[in-house]
Amino acid sequence: MNSEPIVFRQGEENGIVIERGDYGHSIMLNQYQQAINIFHRIWTQQQAIIKRLEANQGGQNDIWIDNKMSNIIAFCGDRGEGKSSCMASFATMLTDIEAQTEAKKVLSFPKDENSNDIMLSPDKIEWLDVIDPSFFDEEHNLLELLLGRICIKAQHKCKIDSEKDCTNVSKHRRLMEQLQVVKRCVSVMTPKKDKPLYDSIEEISELAAGMQLKCELQKLFNCYLEYVGKKCLLICVDDIDLNIKEGYKMAEMMRKYLICPYCVVMVAVKVEQLIDVIATAHKKEVKDSEIRWQQCQLMAQKYVVKLLPREHRIIMPDFIDICERKIQLADKSKDAKISDMTVKERVVQLIFQKTGYVFYNSQSISPIVPRNLRSLRHLLGSLELLPDARTEKWGDDETGREVFKDYFFGTWATTNLDSKDYDFANQISQYDDIATLNAYVVEYFATRVKKAEIEIKERQRADNKRQVKMGYLDDDDAETYTGDFAPLYIQITNRTNTSANISVGDVMYILWLISTITVDSAIQNLIFFIKTIYSMRLYSCYNEVTAGKGETLFPEATISSNRISIHKSDSLYDKVNRIQRITNGSYFSYPDGALLSNRRDRIIIDFRKVKGLFTSLKEEAKKKEEDRNANYNKTVQLCEFLAMCITTASTKENIEKVNFSREAKTPTFLGTFSHTANSAIFDFLNPFYALTNIKYCYHRFDEILSDNPNTYNDNDDSQQNKLYNIAENCKESLLEQLKQIRKGTYKDKWDMHGLVSDAIIRVADIQWAIYEELLRQYRTHRVGSIAGKIYHAYGDIQKLQITLYPSLTINEGKVIKGHDAHLVEFDFLTVLRTFLNSDENATRLNDILTISETDKLLADTGLFLGNVQHALMNTYVWPMTGEEIKALLKEASLLKKNQQSSFSARIGKVFASEGQYSKEEVLNKFDLIRDIYMTARLK
Repeated sequence: MNSEPIVFRQGEENGIVIERGDYGHSIMLNQYQQAINIFHRIWTQQQAIIKRLEANQGGQNDIWIDNKMSNIIAFCGDRGEGKSSCMASFATMLTDIEAQTEAKKVLSFPKDENSNDIMLSPDKIEWLDVIDPSFFDEEHNLLELLLGRICIKAQHKCKIDSEKDCTNVSKHRRLMEQLQVVKRCVSVMTPKKDKPLYDSIEEISELAAGMQLKCELQKLFNCYLEYVGKKCLLICVDDIDLNIKEGYKMAEMMRKYLICPYCVVMVAVKVEQLIDVIATAHKKEVKDSEIRWQQCQLMAQKYVVKLLPREHRIIMPDFIDICERKIQLADKSKDAKISDMTVKERVVQLIFQKTGYVFYNSQSISPIVPRNLRSLRHLLGSLELLPDARTEKWGDDETGREVFKDYFFGTWATTNLDSKDYDFANQISQYDDIATLNAYVVEYFATRVKKAEIEIKERQRADNKRQVKMGYLDDDDAETYTGDFAPLYIQITNRTNTSANISVGDVMYILWLISTITVDSAIQNLIFFIKTIYSMRLYSCYNEVTAGKGETLFPEATISSNRISIHKSDSLYDKVNRIQRITNGSYFSYPDGALLSNRRDRIIIDFRKVKGLFTSLKEEAKKKEEDRNANYNKTVQLCEFLAMCITTASTKENIEKVNFSREAKTPTFLGTFSHTANSAIFDFLNPFYALTNIKYCYHRFDEILSDNPNTYNDNDDSQQNKLYNIAENCKESLLEQLKQIRKGTYKDKWDMHGLVSDAIIRVADIQWAIYEELLRQYRTHRVGSIAGKIYHAYGDIQKLQITLYPSLTINEGKVIKGHDAHLVEFDFLTVLRTFLNSDENATRLNDILTISETDKLLADTGLFLGNVQHALMNTYVWPMTGEEIKALLKEASLLKKNQQSSFSARIGKVFASEGQYSKEEVLNKFDLIRDIYMTARLK
């Protein structure tokens, strides 16, 4: 592969690009070399034929003998891959002395044993320019256009000769006479609409003209070359396959009449489409229902192999090779700007620079990078002309985003999405209710991916047990985490869910899971589209929030009297910013136990312990600073950390329901926590969501901190922001430490700007990277405490070293990288890790998060029943035998060997092995199954 940088010049995005120099930087360098070799090989063969013809004194027998020799060079590729430009550039290289001189600096031209050039020189090749197939129709065929070109060029030369008093009259007259002969042959062959139904004389005349035409056409080429003083006629035909109706006729004319020792034919063609064109013609001609399409295609394939031999085909550069090359961009009038970026890197960097949108070339090439040369030039050309998305002088500029959206929703979506997905994509692009957007996307994917519940490929518990046996895992790990991803998919796609409780995390989990189980490119493209939409929406919401600073990050409730009566009262969202609304409560959804061993990632905790801690904080906060106990600052930090990580607080009965948070009729992530709640869910990844509005996150605990929780009023300003105010007045609080992130970086001096920029996820790929890294690092850290596991997990996230793209400036024609401000470091995790790294903090946190054996049993039983429900939903053949039900229950259980026997024995009394049971009968015995499981679990 050529390692020289590619040069793209602005203004060359449309039409055919003819290269006349700087071939070393050309994408088509290898194609030019291949074309040179093929052309010389054809010309050498033709010279031998011409000598034999001359030896026979013009005899025509050898023409038919050598008819099998092909003189066609095919430039092959898909639409927009540059085959027409490559063909025209090569023709220019053959016929232009200066272009060929430049080409010889980097390309190998044929030489003899004495190192002398033996390539046919440019002044000996006559090029009839590129023939456009759009002119071909029922009345004007390839030969007529070819004759027209020859006639025009001959008349032009005759005019020039007459001005120079050149005497070439006899050659010109002979050429014109031969043109008339060929024209008569062509006209006789042209079908006439008013021809008598039976006219044998006419048919014989046409047949004779067809046989004579090949000979006469060869004489014409010879006459024309003698007249213009050349040796080879170069005929270029562009996109022969685009003319579906006349394509086969053109191919036949080339095969019958243009395989001639005096000319070389070059065609730009998409071979697969030409095969289809010819197969369609065969099917139409045969009109035989017995001839199948596959048979027509097979005949067409054989025909094309003969017409365009594989050794004469020049394949356009592989897209991956192009994207791995370095790139230089230049104006037509200026030198190229030096860049050390590859094409794929430059595309995503330019998008970021001009729009602020982030795309990654992770494992391969980002789908946003155009897959053909024409589209690539268009995108790069349009991006280069745009202003930067963010500049010191003008601030944020929306121009680039609007242009890119037009490209993405128009060009990219129409090219890469199936028709069945395009309508959905179009609706999503215009969907303006961000609070229900997540549910809308989940609902579509639940129907788009057929039978996903069955097709999901899981890591089975048997594999875990096999690893235990081999000593890779300990028994406790094998018992606590099964790697079962399907139940969560079913919970998220449950039609009874409330739309306001479907989070961004739910959407990303669905997309991630589907992406791991399908190789369907249509679905993968749709997933990429949805991820991009979310990145755009999140970025837009982030911009709105940062533009208004505190007023939009921490919106205040609208006073009821100020609400316009004709508008819907939406008091639930009064204090919620736009990022919170689209996120809907969480950036991450994952199966319990999937990210931290021993299921310490998302756990049910005793909220009464939390309330006790907050009550002690409330009492200490009332005291004067000098009277507070020595642990006050650490208590503030502990309360803050718990506030960031607790997602939901309610009764134990609610919390233990597997899908409670999604099925609740009101958004569970809104409002304050009731002082009567006795259980809560702790999620170590919730700080990512909490920091979208840390003031609101702390506000949820205001009722707990109220002096009189029974009379707490959420609309009473005097009872608001208790925890937030405490944290603001504590110099060592997590809040005050978080405010120091990137302090002084931003000119607005807004104390939350650095934290907001650092913590708020606004790129779907970053969310995926975090999730996949935690999955990969599962069980890496064997520390026993919960605080220790979380500490190391946060460290794993920071080790990702996620970077965006450096800002670039042009100085004296060179691209210079700016500062590395676009580095995703998640500094806020450093603050949280420092808190967790304190032995005292870790001990107190572990005490609060550690649940009793009874609670463990209840949680374990809940997981078992969830697994059973999942298994029953995947069973479509009813009734089931008792033996099948017992096997199902055994597979869903998390019991050790000594517990399994007790469980199986008791279940055997409920379900007889040979008995037949309906789905309803099994569900009616759920309470009994639960009791038997709990009894076995206690052994």
